[in-house]
Amino acid sequence: MFYAMRAAIGQEKNVASLLAQSVKYEDTGISAILSPEGMQGYIFVETSEVLDMRHPALKVPNLRGLVEGDVTFEELKKFLNPEPAMANIEKGSIVVLTSGPFKDEKAKVVRIDETKEDVVLELIEAAVPIPVTVKGDQIRLIQKEAE
Repeated sequence: MFYAMRAAIGQEKNVASLLAQSVKYEDTGISAILSPEGMQGYIFVETSEVLDMRHPALKVPNLRGLVEGDVTFEELKKFLNPEPAMANIEKGSIVVLTSGPFKDEKAKVVRIDETKEDVVLELIEAAVPIPVTVKGDQIRLIQKEAE
């Protein structure tokens, strides 16, 4: 059985680590814990038994509780083999920067360096087009290149 558990946003890795230490010597039935990169506020656990949130081993800081409903292995598969960050990005695509000094700015992809996973962008709303080089995981695709 797989369960989804709520955690404080930004604390998913810490909650998973503390939970793993807490259940190591307890008989909770938990055999695996997953904290996916793209999923904020949630962790997943695999267990052979029904989880009881009143169990002392599950009293972990920033663990908010159990999400009702079943989680299937098919739903978790996409988190086990995530798609590379730059898989769908092509020259001419429109992206938004997700971190750094130009966070939330829209930009057009000028060049892609697959070996270094770097992307050269031109900010759309800038008065003068200045090339900006960022890592592929710092951008999110908005629109693919128009054919």
